[in-house]
Amino acid sequence: MFPSITQLKNEQLLHSGSTLKCSGILARSANNLIYLDVDDAYIHHLFPLLTQPGINKPNYFGNGMAGAHISVIYLEENRVFNPQDLGKEYLFKINELVIAEMNLKKYFVLLANCPDLVQLRAKYGLAKQLNFKGYWIDLHITIAVSRLDKAL
Repeated sequence: MFPSITQLKNEQLLHSGSTLKCSGILARSANNLIYLDVDDAYIHHLFPLLTQPGINKPNYFGNGMAGAHISVIYLEENRVFNPQDLGKEYLFKINELVIAEMNLKKYFVLLANCPDLVQLRAKYGLAKQLNFKGYWIDLHITIAVSRLDKAL
């Protein structure tokens, strides 16, 4: 199943995002999420540029949490992962800003292009898209979340 995707026009946000560092370090969370650790400015600096009512920053900050990130292998997908792959730097490119609707939420995300992360997923026998609770999704950085019943 694929989420409902709507492109969101916000030139100021995309321009500001283009000034941020487009690289991150591969890491593993305490609950075994494999992710690319990116600059927290992707959320802290870009979130205020969204004007939709009822949005919130994603709950990614605090002790032991990932902060701004690109999920690479979700818990449900991760069978065996070689720790030697952690700590490597990956470059990515931001493609566009979209809203993805799924699981009664709207996710405001920057879609990211990173062939090397797709290749890493393939190394572990995984599809190029991530499987998040039964939804096939592209690599992305979530910058805001709202309930699906909130108006745009």
